[in-house]
Amino acid sequence: MNNYSFKYGTTELPLTIHDGDILDMLIPKDISPIGDIGQKCMEVLAHPIGTPPLKDIVHRGEKIVIIVSDITRLWIRTDQFLIYIIQYLNDIGIHDEDISILISLGTHRPSSEEEKRQIVGKEVFSRISVYDHDCFHGQELCFLGHSSFGTPIYINKRVVEADRVILTGGITFHLFAGFGGGAKSIVPGVAGLETIQHNHRLTFYKGESTGLNPNACSNSIHGNPMREDITEICRKLQPDFLLNAVLNQHGDFINFVAGDFEQAWLKGCDMIRDLYGIPINEKADIVIASAGGYPKDINLYQTVKTIDNSLYAGKDNSVLIITSECKEGLGAEEFLQWFQYRDLEGMERALKQNFTVPGYAAYKTAYAARFRKLILISSLPESTVCRLGFIPASSLEEALAIAYQQSSSHPKITLMPYGANTLPIGAISM
Repeated sequence: MNNYSFKYGTTELPLTIHDGDILDMLIPKDISPIGDIGQKCMEVLAHPIGTPPLKDIVHRGEKIVIIVSDITRLWIRTDQFLIYIIQYLNDIGIHDEDISILISLGTHRPSSEEEKRQIVGKEVFSRISVYDHDCFHGQELCFLGHSSFGTPIYINKRVVEADRVILTGGITFHLFAGFGGGAKSIVPGVAGLETIQHNHRLTFYKGESTGLNPNACSNSIHGNPMREDITEICRKLQPDFLLNAVLNQHGDFINFVAGDFEQAWLKGCDMIRDLYGIPINEKADIVIASAGGYPKDINLYQTVKTIDNSLYAGKDNSVLIITSECKEGLGAEEFLQWFQYRDLEGMERALKQNFTVPGYAAYKTAYAARFRKLILISSLPESTVCRLGFIPASSLEEALAIAYQQSSSHPKITLMPYGANTLPIGAISM
């Protein structure tokens, strides 16, 4: 027997498993963190990929907007590196009053003042104006035409009207955009609702009951219609610079990439593949996955990423155990409403008529429940968990006991303690 633990909110859940039942433990490569974050930031700002140094791009007197991730991406630890971007700008003659920070909420809820302080850091918050993006108010958006995919392009006015735009964020696998970071700071980050809806609708094939486009998935860039649309829109806007962080499974910075929003980001994607893409030779009967604790398990909406990654590790109709505290519930008021539809086809028809991101997350949740027996350990009411098509459990011990009952006589188990990040490579998801 061996003891394991899985992150759950700000705590951990223990579990003892017989070693003979373990097929795989999917752990990212253990890479040492950067010793001096400030020095590394200054280095990549001065020696970027695909652009001149930032000092040759930004000029005194220009109005600069820095786009940062919201509270659901607190794991990026923007506050730890944003101060060095501000310092760099100050050193080349840019005054604080010419800099503003825009939180890329997409369709997420607004930030509280305390959350803004958490995101950017106490010192930056006290010096620089910080704003939330609002995708719902047309008067705050500029229309820039349509993409070749037919997406109407509405972007936050502060971004469009700025002299210079700097993107920040963190890179990780993303369940339908291929990877997070990069141009996602623009779409969905600071885009209008209509833009976000049309772009996300590209994850489905056209037509009725045609299902998901399999190319709109984790680790997919070229041929992924959603990602290609995002890139095209971002290129139309042409942000001036990007700085994205790459973090290890402990939340420590191991690298930064900077420069052209696409070229630098692609280098970061290669780092993520190497770090978090875990080759597997065999699929499991039972998969146990943690979203990785707070804030990655802040709500079920964010946990869908973990669920999707975990699908790649299990056999058809295998058992999937997910630990996710869901401190803020489902993550969107409308999430549960999508389960009024009796099947995936009904959900798909409704989404194609009126696409919403929470609706899509609900679809992916129902999708997992159709092809896996999914057991959820969370703070959600049992009635809600059952309505989602999942089996509720109060502990890992209870969940594993249920999983054994649902499986073959000698099930093999794969463990994914960092399920929001790690992607099994070599298996095909349903």
